Amino acid sequence: MGSLKPYSGPFGKPELLHLLRRTLFGVSKPDLNYFKNKSLNEVLDILIPATPKLPDPPVRAYYNNIDPTKDTLDKINNNGVIETVVKWGDTWIAKPVQTNFLASSNNNRRNSLKQWWTGLQIHQSQNVYEKMVLFYQNLLVTEDAVIENANTMYNTQSLYRKHAFGNYKQLIKDITFDAGMLRYLNGERNTKKAPDENFGRELQELFCVGKGPGSAYTEDDVKAAARVMTGWYVIYREKVNGVDTNVISRPAFNKANHDIDVKTFSAFYGNTSIAPDMTITDPSPFLTIDEKRAFVEVDTMIEMIFATEEVSKYICRRLWNYFVYYEITPEIESEVIEPLSAIFRQYINDKDQMKYVIRALFNSDFFFKTEHRGCMIKSPIDFNVGMVRQFEFPLPNASQLEAQYYMWNIIRTYCFNAGQDINDPPNVAGWPAYYQTPSFHEIWVDTATYPIRQGSYTAIAKSNFALNKNNTYDGANSPSYGFITKINFIEFVKKFENPSDPNALIAEATELMLGAPVSQAVKDALKTNYLLLGQSSDYYWTDAWDVYLLNPGTSDPEAKRVPAMLTDLFTYLLSSAEYHLC
Repeated sequence: MGSLKPYSGPFGKPELLHLLRRTLFGVSKPDLNYFKNKSLNEVLDILIPATPKLPDPPVRAYYNNIDPTKDTLDKINNNGVIETVVKWGDTWIAKPVQTNFLASSNNNRRNSLKQWWTGLQIHQSQNVYEKMVLFYQNLLVTEDAVIENANTMYNTQSLYRKHAFGNYKQLIKDITFDAGMLRYLNGERNTKKAPDENFGRELQELFCVGKGPGSAYTEDDVKAAARVMTGWYVIYREKVNGVDTNVISRPAFNKANHDIDVKTFSAFYGNTSIAPDMTITDPSPFLTIDEKRAFVEVDTMIEMIFATEEVSKYICRRLWNYFVYYEITPEIESEVIEPLSAIFRQYINDKDQMKYVIRALFNSDFFFKTEHRGCMIKSPIDFNVGMVRQFEFPLPNASQLEAQYYMWNIIRTYCFNAGQDINDPPNVAGWPAYYQTPSFHEIWVDTATYPIRQGSYTAIAKSNFALNKNNTYDGANSPSYGFITKINFIEFVKKFENPSDPNALIAEATELMLGAPVSQAVKDALKTNYLLLGQSSDYYWTDAWDVYLLNPGTSDPEAKRVPAMLTDLFTYLLSSAEYHLC
């Protein structure tokens, strides 16, 4: 096994576009301008920063029946019960749900969390952070539909964010005791009398070791792991300072349900034996001695798992599948996965481990090979969020709270309808397009989902989006009152290098938007059909554009067509097979 060969070829616009398409949700003209004339190393420095601080949390932007006589309070059911726990515009994180309206308020929060995360993707900074967060949700899965607890789902996602570029082993340690994971994989029901193997199995099969050629853990290892985890459960409601927290959950330990016998693992794990450490006398302030002993058992087990080389190879294969290509040939295994996994192991205890690993991947020769460009079908999130980002769709500002969450929910719904519901992968293995052989990414598009994509891009290109005036919390006093928006292709094209030249406009539009290059004949046909309307002279577009730009209210019949011509052009480009590739 050699070292991972770094990329040494030219780093021009084609290479930059490829890198940004795989690390951002969509590539906009401002993205390209931001990275213009920077070297690959300079771009990677920006794309892979230190892990950002947690973003501002989701807030209460959901509403029910408005009661203008109650100031900032609103009715939440027909009996006139008033929501008083969370004020409008305040975060609901770590706030109890009003017990007389438990289900509805929690459901509102669950939807709020999905909308908020979609908003973070749309407004992402120019780095790979949000894509790494989504990578972890697909790798360390929990499902909102199973957990049904907004605060718990938020806490789990916060772990993805905390460790986005950090240490993977520490992430596994933290998520093992996460209330959402304990609930999702039945850890809360795992007792010495009835060991539940669900978490012990997925810890090895999906989170750490995988089922690759070097994986040799056994069914007995699954059973032993289950026994190590016995006794941990989730507290769903308790009083804190006299207040019932109801839906706020946390992990806890019951020593009566913990198996204190020795757990012995197979030769794959070096025949390791784990038993409670009875010598512990100095637990942390937040753990009893019994909890500390059980915690040390779990910690020892995870250290044992990470001592195998297969963990590093498995995670690097998952990174390759997610960021580069679905196929791992023998050449990719030997020339990319093995040397990349060596980097993973080199930094096994480093707080910035994953930052080093993904930087090496994006800096590798294999990442930039021609066959790995424009070869992956976009996920619904890549497609819909990327479309909004690419066109710089005019979105509400931060003061327009209801309108913000309204627009974020529209995009989230587009993704959901096309097969990717954020915070709700279909099962513990994640979305099949990232792992299901032999189809992989082809799963994203079929006869059912393509018409849904068609509906979303047609709506984004042609429709007005207007918030119902009745859905503003303070009526006409709300900054969101009367909110309406529509894409403006004139403003989009004005940022091109030379929009009055139809050849330059088509060349720049296809380069920016299409994941795979198209021939000059295709570009010429696009120009003739959409910018020249069948005419032969380039001046037809140039004159129309210049006249319209000078006076958008012009009565000139040709210039008046310019907005419609651009709408038709970009709608067609959105429909092309190449736009669905990245």
